[in-house]
Amino acid sequence: MLDLNSEEIKKLDPVDTISITNKLLEQCEAAWQQVNALNVPKIENIQTVVFCGMGASIYGALVLKSLLGTEIQFPTEVISDYFLPDYVGKNTLVVLTSYSGTTEEVLSCAEEAKAKEAQMVILTKGGPLAEFAKDNNIPAYIFDGKLNSGNVPRLGAGYTILGLIGLLNKTNVIDVEEQEITQSLTRMKEKFEEIKQQALQDHEIFINKIPIIFSAEHLSGSAQIIRNQFNETSKAFSSFFLIPDLNHHLMEGLQFPADAPLHFLVFDSPNYSQKIRKRVELTIEVVRKNNYSVHEFTTSGQALYDDFLEVLIYGSFLTLYLGLAYKQNPAINPWVDWFKNQLAQPLKNKK
Repeated sequence: MLDLNSEEIKKLDPVDTISITNKLLEQCEAAWQQVNALNVPKIENIQTVVFCGMGASIYGALVLKSLLGTEIQFPTEVISDYFLPDYVGKNTLVVLTSYSGTTEEVLSCAEEAKAKEAQMVILTKGGPLAEFAKDNNIPAYIFDGKLNSGNVPRLGAGYTILGLIGLLNKTNVIDVEEQEITQSLTRMKEKFEEIKQQALQDHEIFINKIPIIFSAEHLSGSAQIIRNQFNETSKAFSSFFLIPDLNHHLMEGLQFPADAPLHFLVFDSPNYSQKIRKRVELTIEVVRKNNYSVHEFTTSGQALYDDFLEVLIYGSFLTLYLGLAYKQNPAINPWVDWFKNQLAQPLKNKK
């Protein structure tokens, strides 16, 4: 078991990622209160919504799309690229999210959205994207990030997720009962330590294993986030598959290579539809019949917002503890940083 107070852990985690992760619910509460205090105009005449963001900055869109599910009133698309779809125009809302405010793909989409005369909202901590919002009088949530002292975007999920839900609710793009989220946050305070302890206990089963994540419906966005956190925080390969889609292909791919170091993590919920609950049960049976282990994390099911928060808390701590078990600094991204540095260099001519 990890000794989280040891000198070794302190050396591995100089920005105190453990302390920042402990403030995840505080971030959620702060973002929810701050965004609901904003004075922003209502957005009208929307026919389509395009979310633009990269990495951790797109977390809010992933969660929002999965939580609202069939209740979303508009066709929506997530863009993690430099360019917007051709259909974007005056009746499109372009949602621009960049934690740092410096993400070049998002800034490119911002300029294109302006040229197309699309409506926009912005979520960021500052930088050029915040200036773009101010210069063009765009409704925005520009947060201070005080509860993410390490300034690592994936450690600021409370701001990017609850901030985005609140901003779109405030601008009348979506319709969310504020009290439902407030109540879920209150209930999660009571469960927070229990979820942390479960994550601390469970991380050991994923050591030297490849986590393969299954989820469905309203938990699909949260599961994608946890996949990313396994990659960035744990420095571990991981993959995510959605039920029911995986039932049409992946199950046949469990046969070879034999004895692959896979360990399956299934996010389950009493709030899944009856068809999906049956599929989850059968999917787990198939995986086990192929001689692989399955770890199930089942939410309380009290409300959809409780479910997403439970998975987010559990996954954030699970991946943090796994990274520390691998003796990795959970706050840095050395290969991503190397790649960005190389990308900034002039293109080499090939013979």
